[in-house]
Amino acid sequence: MLELKNIHFSYGKNSPVLKNLNLKIKQGDFLALVGPNGCGKTTLIKLICDLLEKQEGSIKLNGIDNDDFRVKNAILYLPSDDILPDFLTGREYIQLMLNMYQRKLDKDSLHRLSNYYSFESALDILIEEYSNGMKKKVQLMTAMLIDPEILIIDETLNGIDVESREITKLLLTKLSQRKKTIIICSHDLHLLEEVCNKVVILYRGKIYLEKEMDDIRKTSSLLSFFREIINHQDVIDKIMTS
Repeated sequence: MLELKNIHFSYGKNSPVLKNLNLKIKQGDFLALVGPNGCGKTTLIKLICDLLEKQEGSIKLNGIDNDDFRVKNAILYLPSDDILPDFLTGREYIQLMLNMYQRKLDKDSLHRLSNYYSFESALDILIEEYSNGMKKKVQLMTAMLIDPEILIIDETLNGIDVESREITKLLLTKLSQRKKTIIICSHDLHLLEEVCNKVVILYRGKIYLEKEMDDIRKTSSLLSFFREIINHQDVIDKIMTS
């Protein structure tokens, strides 16, 4: 279990981003993390990955603090940007990441994934020649080969073609069924509602909603809950009367 207790984080004295946040994420959860821009999603992810130093509170995986190497080696973070080493080929990048996570390359799995993503001919091309979508694909393939205990995805599905998107949904679902934990950040609420089993909505640095996705589907939609939060009717009134 990934447990966050009393997390408070601020980039300045008078601008807290996260306020006394508490969250438990169980093994095998496929969690949607959503909220308006600036609500603290990426900050929370970076704190979990120990890319930002905690100011207050604790983050532990199975009772072990997240600054421990064992926890770092259990978490793989796919950020929203595409900053990859341009001087490597796709194959070299995959091998580099596997080495960092102390994993051996499964050539059969690589062949299978390359076939799924129609990527075989691109593996030995320099990343500097990749399109945005190709960079996303090689990141996703790498994640599947590393097979982490916790996979955190921050808008990585944006920019890939429809076929690859559907393949990724299937692969992530299969990963979750094997009791791997997945946290996904996206503004595509329909996608999240389709694949995730839980949702946490952040708003102004706090957890506004934490709910099973089945309960969301039975009563309404994720978009409806999100609209309640952002009070978009006020925005509509302003636009229509301006």
